Amino acid sequence: MKQIILWSLLILPWASLLFLKMNTVRRYMPVALFMTVIHTLAYQAAYHYGWWKETGSSLFGWDKVVPVPWVYGAYLVIVIWIFRFTFGKFWMYLTVNILLDGLFMYIVYPVWQRMGLVSSESTLSTIAIVAMMVGFAIIIYLYQLWQDEVFKQPKAKLINDQELT
Repeated sequence: MKQIILWSLLILPWASLLFLKMNTVRRYMPVALFMTVIHTLAYQAAYHYGWWKETGSSLFGWDKVVPVPWVYGAYLVIVIWIFRFTFGKFWMYLTVNILLDGLFMYIVYPVWQRMGLVSSESTLSTIAIVAMMVGFAIIIYLYQLWQDEVFKQPKAKLINDQELT
């Protein structure tokens, strides 16, 4: 049963992208991948400094540090969906992130602990982890603002800039 849940966390979110326009996926995929890098680095730091351990969420045997189904499946796709509905409305974006991060850490994560999907070993308080997640959300929002600005440049200016290099 555990393997079915883990595979579902990896595959089903990706399938949900079929309900979005391809332009939307293209627009928000860079920020989702950026968040995946940040999340991967956070898990690496957590492993190194002993903040928490993710035992039980391994799908392949080699993914003991970073839970692949969550970071490269569900979380990556959730970022795209959240940006789809809230980008450009910062306070709504922030509110949604705080609510979802709190819901995950205070309700979903304890259920996953009881199911053996994640470990209960952590030296950080739950509120500290939620604060870290909200901090990451602010960083990626700023990144998406920058991305949108970069891709808004007129094509003539881009061509002229390329000719200079």
